[in-house]
Amino acid sequence: MRNPIMVDLYQLGASPRKSFWISLNIFFTNWIYMHFKRFFDIRGTNNNILIIFKNNKILYEPNLKTFLLEENLLDIKIKDHLFVGIANNGKDIYAVDVSDSTYDLNIGYKNLVEYDLRHLLAISEPKDIVLMGRANQLLHWIRSNKYSGYSGKLNEFNEKEQAMYCSATSSMIYPQIAPCVLAMITRGDEILLARNNLFPEGLYSVLAGFVEVSESAEETVEREVMEEVGIKVKNIEYVGSQPWPFPSQLMLGFKCKHDSGEIVIDENEIVEADWFSVDNLPYVPPTTSLSGKLINLFVEDHS
Repeated sequence: MRNPIMVDLYQLGASPRKSFWISLNIFFTNWIYMHFKRFFDIRGTNNNILIIFKNNKILYEPNLKTFLLEENLLDIKIKDHLFVGIANNGKDIYAVDVSDSTYDLNIGYKNLVEYDLRHLLAISEPKDIVLMGRANQLLHWIRSNKYSGYSGKLNEFNEKEQAMYCSATSSMIYPQIAPCVLAMITRGDEILLARNNLFPEGLYSVLAGFVEVSESAEETVEREVMEEVGIKVKNIEYVGSQPWPFPSQLMLGFKCKHDSGEIVIDENEIVEADWFSVDNLPYVPPTTSLSGKLINLFVEDHS
């Protein structure tokens, strides 16, 4: 059975790429005073904005359509939980993980629900994607670096460097980003799309893979395409990038052309792969994701 959420998102997200850049411009116009930084001090009384995660889901108020929650409407003490300050736009914004909480935090909202982050990102505005992604990535960074890998001692936060600090070895641990390529491969009027074995039933996308040590992004495109579907590509061109907080990828989008070879899938990773024309595309990711935007470029160029 095909994922109904993905069906709806595809229909909602199949707008031209122009709308994405308009939304992005609105983000920078309206949020120009947003100050991104990392901090661990609680500087307000209870007038902060919280982005709250619980059991790998984000708390969301469906009536107000917001994940930015007012601290004074919640029964919460930030310091009792894993937290990190992520930004300021007049009020401090904190990412907080309350997975260890056993009581209802809500005292002032009509309704709070736990929402899957992937689905929420897929239907959100660019400015909200930035905040949710930053919150999730920085919580993952703090959670993964509580203790030093050099000495085993508890890390401290160095405010000047905005990094975790091992006092025993004077080592700084900064948030780490994992670069990953996306490859839109075309052959004449067709695009190569594949189903990863982790995808929902019926969902196809462009090929993807992590950059290896000492490898350029373009070399990664060539290697990953050969490994996953057994073909050679040419004319590799960079298109754009997108942070992707699952947990800390930076997606690098490329387009390229089929050079030689027939599709032979790596069955350890790929369930199906095939060539599709613009008239018979399967279900694909929404254009809020870079993979969806790459596919939409193909659609625009062949419509």
